[in-house]
Amino acid sequence: MSTSKICSLSEAIGPVWDGMEIATGGWIFNSQPMALVRQLLRSRIKNLRLTPAPGSIAPDMLIGAGVVASTACVFISFEQFGLAPNFRRAAETGEVEVREMDGPAIAGGLRAGACDLPYMLVPDMATDLPKVNPAGYRPVESKPGERRMLSVPAVQPDLVLLHGQQADALGNVQFFGGAFFDPLLAQAGKRVVVSVDRIVDTDTIRKSNRLTKLPSAFVDAVVELPFGAHPCSSSPLYNMDEPHIREYVKASTDQSSFSRYLESYVYSPATHDAYLDAVGRDHLAEMTGAMSLPAE
Repeated sequence: MSTSKICSLSEAIGPVWDGMEIATGGWIFNSQPMALVRQLLRSRIKNLRLTPAPGSIAPDMLIGAGVVASTACVFISFEQFGLAPNFRRAAETGEVEVREMDGPAIAGGLRAGACDLPYMLVPDMATDLPKVNPAGYRPVESKPGERRMLSVPAVQPDLVLLHGQQADALGNVQFFGGAFFDPLLAQAGKRVVVSVDRIVDTDTIRKSNRLTKLPSAFVDAVVELPFGAHPCSSSPLYNMDEPHIREYVKASTDQSSFSRYLESYVYSPATHDAYLDAVGRDHLAEMTGAMSLPAE
C-alpha cells in the first residue's frame, strides 16, 4: 500500500539533537535547501557537524548562527559576491573546526556511507591534504609501480537537507537541472528531507521519469515549499535573488548586524509563508514567470 511522504515543514525536520551530523545539498547558488535550513535554525540546535556539498548561503548561514562546531567541506563560496563571510570569520577565529577535503574525498566518503563500508579508496593526488587533515586521508600501502591511494572514512549524515523542483506524494523527486551531489547525499544519509517548489501527481512524474533523480526509496519526507530555495535559484522556476544575497553579505560584516538579519528573516518569520511576506511577494514575483505564488 502506498504511503504519502508529504509533511509539514516542522514535521519534516523532525527530532533533532545537539551534535548531530547534517549535510546540505545543492551547488553554490543553485537549489540550496534554504527553507529547511531556516527551520533547522528555529529549533535552536547547536554543535552540529556539517558536511555541505559545495555551497554558499546554506552552510554560511548555519555557521553564522553559531550552531556549527565543525565542518568537512570542499569549499563554501559566494562567487561574484566575494568570500563566504561567516565561514571565513569562523575559520579565522577558530570558532569552527574546518576539516579540508577535496571533491574526490567527499564523494568517496559518501559512496562508502551509501554502501555501508568503513572507508573508500581515492587516488593520492600528491596534495598537502593528508598533512592538513590526517584523519580524513590515510595512506594505503602500495607496491612499487602501483598507483598511490588514500582511504577516506565513510560519511553517513544523520540528516540530509535537499531541494528539488517537484515531487509526488510518494517521494519521487525530480530535478529540472543538475542534481549535483544530491543523489549521493541521499543514498548515504540516515534521514533525507527534501523541499520542493511543487507537488504533482504520480502520472506527471511517470511521464517525465528521466527527471526523477531521487526515487522515493531514498527519501523520508517531502515538503511543498514554493520558493524553498530562496534566495538561491531553483532553475528554471525562479532565478537567484541577487539583491537579497547582497543584503545578506552586507549584514554579515559583523556578528551584531548578522544577528539582526537572522531575526528579520529566520526567527521572527516563524513560518515559510511569513518568510515570503518578509522578503516581499511582489519582489519574488519579479524572479519568475514559470510558477505562481501561493495564495496569501
